[in-house]
Amino acid sequence: MTGERPPVAVLFVCLGNHCRSPAAHAVADHLLGNARFARFDSAGTGRSHLGQSPHPLAQAEGARRGYRVTHIGRQLHPDDFALFDLIVAMDQENVDDLERLRGGVESRQGWYRTVEPVQVQLLRRWDPYARPGDEQTPDPWGLGPQAYRAMFDTVERCLPPLLDHLRGLHDEHPV
Repeated sequence: MTGERPPVAVLFVCLGNHCRSPAAHAVADHLLGNARFARFDSAGTGRSHLGQSPHPLAQAEGARRGYRVTHIGRQLHPDDFALFDLIVAMDQENVDDLERLRGGVESRQGWYRTVEPVQVQLLRRWDPYARPGDEQTPDPWGLGPQAYRAMFDTVERCLPPLLDHLRGLHDEHPV
């Protein structure tokens, strides 16, 4: 051990890394502030928005709420399964794609895998208002501004409990 707890590495994933995952990434970074118990990135399972800025409506709604939604779209890389302690998917299709791409192989090496045994989880796990059947974070792509407002509302509900969870994992890590 180095005497310092490593941050919990979290990857937010949606299909295109164009709306939902960059929004979650931006909100998480904003809420984390200068704290060092976690680090975030985002990616897509598809290739349609590689190298692109987030959707203009995601950027606009994020800016309206005080977030910088500036991530450049990237596709999930096989190494991400080893590099991230937790992969947070936006919907069940993303989970299915991630599990298929992972091929049933557990490649995480760090201590966090001992206390967070399921690497791929849905964002809405941390939604205090979710009920059974509310597991999906709806994809606003192709819809109007109201869909982006609703997406951010969902993300903003989920992120504080997720950060509390990550802080707890970090605090449990042996020094």
